[in-house]
Amino acid sequence: MHLKSLLISILLLSGLNSFSQTKSEWSVEANLGLPINLSHPITIKQQGHPDLNFKAKFYSKPFKQPFFYVYRFSKWKNDKGWQLEMMHQKLYLKNPPKEVQYFSITHGYNLIMLSRAFKVSVFKEKDFIFSVGSGIILAHAENMVRGKEFDQEQSFNKMGYYLTGPVLNLAIAKRINLSNRFYLNIETKFNTSYAKVPIVDGEAWLVHSAFSFIGGVGYTFIK
Repeated sequence: MHLKSLLISILLLSGLNSFSQTKSEWSVEANLGLPINLSHPITIKQQGHPDLNFKAKFYSKPFKQPFFYVYRFSKWKNDKGWQLEMMHQKLYLKNPPKEVQYFSITHGYNLIMLSRAFKVSVFKEKDFIFSVGSGIILAHAENMVRGKEFDQEQSFNKMGYYLTGPVLNLAIAKRINLSNRFYLNIETKFNTSYAKVPIVDGEAWLVHSAFSFIGGVGYTFIK
């Protein structure tokens, strides 16, 4: 599934190059990170039962496989760019009510986002990158509500993935050049999203927001 997402990302970002005949700079990044999840209300609706409404607290286990990661393709021209990225987030419900045996989205609360990026001056000329964008969520639900366990082999190609809702992306990043083409990326992100996740005989409606602190290595493959 991740290979398919990578290939789709490359094709979509490549299409952006048709907007300009001026030579552009292209780069690819791989990042790991630490998310800080915020608490938001969740509603679980199941046919024949009262709705469950409570404030959900999620945790992520970012350094346990599958890891929390972000990969990104960027196209720059002068001080403006486009960024296409996928964030692989994981959500485990920390405070389920008694009716919920478990609720998680761990094989991917995947945020697929396209952002507009700008080089901005903070301490010196054009030393940081500010990004704003939006996208969609591709989620893999795992849950059991009132003794009914959701079949994970449903949906897309029997892999259990669902398009569940929109996401907003904000980020501020710092690049540290290691060579003419390699660089380090240090970044703080804020993402907020709205998702409808399937359960047996119903669905869960949730808002999720998180601050993420990420870092990784990038490579400029076209200059």
